[in-house]
Amino acid sequence: MDRIAGRVNKFYERYPYPSLPIRTERDLIHKLHSNVMGNILGTVELTSSDLAGKDIMDAGCGTGEKAAYFSYHGARVTAFDLCSASLEKARELADKFNLQVEFSHCDMAKFWTEKRFDHVFCLGALHHTEKPYDNFLALSKFCKPGGTITVGLYNRYGRLRHRLVRTWIGFRAGLDFDKRMEYVERSIYGRKMRSVHEAAYVADKYVHPHESYHTVEEVLGWFKKNGFSFIGAHPRTDAGAGAFFTQLKWMVKGNGFFVMSGKKE
Repeated sequence: MDRIAGRVNKFYERYPYPSLPIRTERDLIHKLHSNVMGNILGTVELTSSDLAGKDIMDAGCGTGEKAAYFSYHGARVTAFDLCSASLEKARELADKFNLQVEFSHCDMAKFWTEKRFDHVFCLGALHHTEKPYDNFLALSKFCKPGGTITVGLYNRYGRLRHRLVRTWIGFRAGLDFDKRMEYVERSIYGRKMRSVHEAAYVADKYVHPHESYHTVEEVLGWFKKNGFSFIGAHPRTDAGAGAFFTQLKWMVKGNGFFVMSGKKE
């Protein structure tokens, strides 16, 4: 485990993410979570009804909500994460709904399986690693011919204003997780966090020790270099010259996170 992975793991052991308040099947497959999953699947031109019988990898699965969603809709799911606290919650969630998910405790840089997958998802994890492209490359090799890979990343432009806020928090509160959270509660929210999910969300947004930032053009380059054709993105973006101007709009709107999918040729 490298230095960045060690510090990131320490953070998530403290704040397992996203720790969504999923208490019923409706929480898992309807409401806000369903909208989020619909947007993600839309980048692969899939709906929930297309998942049955598919082999799916969820890399950096966190507390397992997406892995559980895939499994609920009939996919065979392999999921892994570096954080033990997150995996404990993920297993509890799967057990709650009698879902079969093959969970593993593993550093993304070291994960290995003989399996190959119809769909590989890595959402909100690569940008918390020391070498995002190297990890993308490793994950891409788990795709079957004709399979897809979907990555969710912080955008260099859309995340700009938030990066400035994080820099200011670092200046005022340093690197210590507790001090940063205390500063955020006092100076940004003006109150204590009201739930486990809220604390996880706010900590991930303001307290997290490591983030990297990426562009549409960069991910398109990853795809092209490794034999993947672009399928779709959320928010929607052009694959050509218009991508830069789309990302400027994201900056204005504060759309700091984007999802892109490619198909193995």
